[in-house]
Amino acid sequence: MEVDALRITKNAKMLRAVKDADKAASLSNLSVLISGEDSFAKEILARRIHSESERKHKPFLTFNAAAFAVDIAEKELFGWKKGAFTGAIEDKAGILAKGNGGTLYIEDIDAADVSLQTKLYKCIIEKKYRPMGATHPSKADIRVIASTNRKLSEAVKKGTFREDLHKIFKSLEIKLPPLRQRKEDLLPIATHLLDYYKKKYETGHKEFSDSAVKFITAYDWPDNLRELAQAIKKSSVLCNTSVIQHNDLILDVPSKYSIYEFLDEKLSKYLSDIGEIKGGSLYGAIISEVEKSLLTIVMREAKGNQLKASRILGINRNTLRSKIKQYDIKS
Repeated sequence: MEVDALRITKNAKMLRAVKDADKAASLSNLSVLISGEDSFAKEILARRIHSESERKHKPFLTFNAAAFAVDIAEKELFGWKKGAFTGAIEDKAGILAKGNGGTLYIEDIDAADVSLQTKLYKCIIEKKYRPMGATHPSKADIRVIASTNRKLSEAVKKGTFREDLHKIFKSLEIKLPPLRQRKEDLLPIATHLLDYYKKKYETGHKEFSDSAVKFITAYDWPDNLRELAQAIKKSSVLCNTSVIQHNDLILDVPSKYSIYEFLDEKLSKYLSDIGEIKGGSLYGAIISEVEKSLLTIVMREAKGNQLKASRILGINRNTLRSKIKQYDIKS
């Protein structure tokens, strides 16, 4: 489902990313870097590269470099031998051993400590690694796909990322654009997701209203594909009617949507009356009413204290005093 959603695009940058992913899938031993802010999409793409490669029948394992302290990260990746440290009462296989022949997806590679980066570099180059406490290295037949939401070149300049490791990943970097830069793809992806969830949960006929379409295409989706998928899933399952409204798409984070929701509802109700204002002054009338209401509310909350109100609003006190006079706001 999500994999198909990644390939629904008319966006030039995304088309390039899909093309690069297909190339990566055919090169089963080449390390890959997937960059961009969409963590959900990056892992989905990594899984697709694995599933389309010659390694598809072997394990796909994930490791988040930002989730572990340095010593724990090393233990998780490389494993250890009995007696390697206090509490190591038996041998323990690490991720590299468990994923032999398959693919290792390292999320947030830029968060890895430099010492860990050194060991990863040797593992990729030499196809060997040494578990903690081991006297001999073990073979590592594993492909590494890493992801980042930073520019690794900048991390290299700062000395927080190894230049040689960066060169390995730089040879095949796939850059995923955020959804807000793919406005032309939003409705097709949303429609695809809705069709998928309708079938999966047997919800019956569902379709988007005009307000829902407007919301989908206007909103920036800061959490990208994950947020869009969650919104469509929620609305398809919980909406009591066959027509999904924009309110049905709103997740449980009111602060992100309350202003849009309020204005859309209120202006839609009274637009016909407002539209009768003559002289093409609709914009000015609405802005004035909103500004007057905002100042009145803030002054009330500040109990008439203009200095406090100006600080809350982030405007000059003289400007506030002028606005109070203009709108005849009573303290």
